[in-house]
Amino acid sequence: MPVGEIAGELLGGIFKFIGRLFIEVVIELIIKGSGYLICRMFSKDVDPDGVLVILVGLMFIGMVGWGIYFVYDYVQLQLAIDHCLDSGGEFTDGESNNDNGTCQ
Repeated sequence: MPVGEIAGELLGGIFKFIGRLFIEVVIELIIKGSGYLICRMFSKDVDPDGVLVILVGLMFIGMVGWGIYFVYDYVQLQLAIDHCLDSGGEFTDGESNNDNGTCQ
């Protein structure tokens, strides 16, 4: 058996293991787990493998991602204002929603 085939089989097995681990962690624990916990608060009879659990979990993860994005955006703006004021500048608010302001 050539070395190339052995290396190919070994890498294929490693990537298959990593992919399987990723699917197990992301889908089973994060999405289904959070969806099950949220659905369990409203009903005692919840199918842990049901579509409702997956949809609620996806919506929850989406809202968490949305919240993280806006917290990050807010912190970045505050750091820009702080850096501007520390350097002796004057920070002016932006005119539109897309402009966070400028340091002068």
